[in-house]
Amino acid sequence: MAKPPSELATVLGGYAVLVAVAAAWLSINSRPPEWDHANHLERMVSCARDLAAGDVAAVLGRSSFYPPLVFCAAALPYRIWPSDVAAGQATILAFLGLGMIAVYLLGRRLAGGAVGVVAALLFGSAPFVVYSALRFQLDLPLASMVAVALLALLWTEGFARRGWSIVAGLVLGLGMVTKPPFAAYLLVPVALVVAGIRQRRAALNLLLALGLGAALCLPWYGLRIFGLASQVGNRSFKQAAEAGFPHPFSWPALAYYPRTLVTQFGVVAALLLLAGLAVAVRRRQWFLLAALLPAATLFELLQNKNLRYTLPLLPAAALVAALGFDALRGRARAAAAAALAIAAAIQVSATVADVPAGVEIPGLRVPLVMPSPPHREDWRQREILRLIARDSGGAARVVSVVPNHPFFSVSNFRYYAFRDDLPLGFARAWSDYPLNIAYVVLKTGNQGPDFTIEKARRISEQFASDPLLAAAFPAIGEFALPDGSVGTVRVRRPAPVTALAARALAERIRAGAAGLLKEFVADPEDLRVGLDYDDAALARGVIRRVTISAAAAKVGERRRPHAATLQLRDVRVVLENIQVNPARAAAEGAVEPLALERFRIERLRLAEADLQAFLGELKRMRRWRVAFLDDAAELHVAQRGPDVDLRLSVLPGRGRRPIVLAAHAVRVGGVPVPDALTGWIVRSYDPTLRWSTLPVAVDVAPVHIRKGVLEVGN
Repeated sequence: MAKPPSELATVLGGYAVLVAVAAAWLSINSRPPEWDHANHLERMVSCARDLAAGDVAAVLGRSSFYPPLVFCAAALPYRIWPSDVAAGQATILAFLGLGMIAVYLLGRRLAGGAVGVVAALLFGSAPFVVYSALRFQLDLPLASMVAVALLALLWTEGFARRGWSIVAGLVLGLGMVTKPPFAAYLLVPVALVVAGIRQRRAALNLLLALGLGAALCLPWYGLRIFGLASQVGNRSFKQAAEAGFPHPFSWPALAYYPRTLVTQFGVVAALLLLAGLAVAVRRRQWFLLAALLPAATLFELLQNKNLRYTLPLLPAAALVAALGFDALRGRARAAAAAALAIAAAIQVSATVADVPAGVEIPGLRVPLVMPSPPHREDWRQREILRLIARDSGGAARVVSVVPNHPFFSVSNFRYYAFRDDLPLGFARAWSDYPLNIAYVVLKTGNQGPDFTIEKARRISEQFASDPLLAAAFPAIGEFALPDGSVGTVRVRRPAPVTALAARALAERIRAGAAGLLKEFVADPEDLRVGLDYDDAALARGVIRRVTISAAAAKVGERRRPHAATLQLRDVRVVLENIQVNPARAAAEGAVEPLALERFRIERLRLAEADLQAFLGELKRMRRWRVAFLDDAAELHVAQRGPDVDLRLSVLPGRGRRPIVLAAHAVRVGGVPVPDALTGWIVRSYDPTLRWSTLPVAVDVAPVHIRKGVLEVGN
């Protein structure tokens, strides 16, 4: 009689099937990576290059929101086998295996081996897990790290075992550098274990674990200690509202996750989960319920809804569902086992091959799965990039990719160019003017999700209806795309104006500049605009130098309603090597900026009272207080959480930063911060860090601070 397979062998067999299916899918699929998928692949390549150069600081500083663990884990195989598909997906599949094994061990630890096997297979075959295994995203690795962390917590035996306490601390630290929401899934389970500590040895082990975890994640989180909370809040509510998500307490929002549970977890698994909740209560599986229900409630209350955010709950959900299965007996158990096997096969097939296709859940009007069949479609990015590289002669240029289609967006263009070492920068659709945009990539037809494409539609319509803009950016290539649309590449190459003399054209540009300045300047006193140009270059819209001066003026983004304005005095700025659309200046007398090499502030005076009034007009900064002293400024930052007090000195710039703000005497909540940590605090507020990433070089004359006033220049 044949010996039945061991429990772990069954789990590994299921995992091997999923790996084989994913490998077959990846060998067929050639569509470009979508959005975050492409961005994460770019970070993988960045980490591979940083590691090769031994540049740890670059590894830690690359992203403001995404920690480097998964990217750098994928970077290791990428350095050996430089294939984005192979390295990225091998890493994701490795995390899937880690998660399935951790779920099995959790189930065996809590309720026996059979529960562990069922839970691991439920997790691995969940439709959204299969879907995520085909993409280089952070949510499946995060789910696996959550499962590993829960297991490590149990193995500490309430932190009585020092060895496993050390392991738990390391896992908690690694989980935090997988993705910041890790804390939301582990906070209550950790608190439950900590609440049971009664011995001094266990308390010391807990402190040791927390110290190790903090040591692992502090190098990355320390640099973002204040800015990260704001980012999380914006993503959860502000950006969700802008994207059209309903209010979190509305019925559509509250029903979203319950309705889509079957799409994420599977029909049979969802039914077993409902039964398993009652079983978990009856069996007093409080740890398991603590790992599932509080985090599920938290994400239910956030306005931003996405199945990716609740994917890390599936390990705990699979364990609860396995408890529901374990409670069945006799024929009911056999029928449930058969239903699970059939459901798993259908879920995997429908996800990776869309077979069966178009199945909806009756009554819920949600799909059975999110189908993702492989495609061999060529979206022509590499051809377009080769055309641009050839036309530019290999020079560094900025390309605006206007559409936001999942397979034809700035994300996948930027990734391919970065991976292939092309000296190209990329920008999305512009808001006002195509400033410093050398090439424009357009697309007819579908531009992407409705809430992201207002600018794309506007720009496409402008090129179709505005001959002056189209003439400034003539088309140099057209490409048929798989969805039946046409991609077009345009280059900034305005034809020279020959119908006007240089002096007449200069006068029109000077008059148009006054109209352009009204978008940014209010109540100017003694405003003057001077042009320094060469006649032949001016015909192409190129001006060597534009000098703008005023005795006083208020500046701000005046086209925005209720925009804050800052009062400046004795202002003189210089714009070097600027290009405008010459045809528009000649025909309409309007200035349409196309390029600017350098913006230099030669002189200005800013009074302390004027800066304080400006801060009072900004919602997030109206409680801030500033004082100009001799050679420094004192700043009080009032915010949610502890307030920050510091003294700032202005130093000469370095690199692309026009000035450097040096912080001293930093206090957070009244507590002095060591000088070695002041950089971590100040970087969340320092605008000069963002100035260094502007497409235009910015210069600032020497800055002097004295009591009540800040002066630039002499």
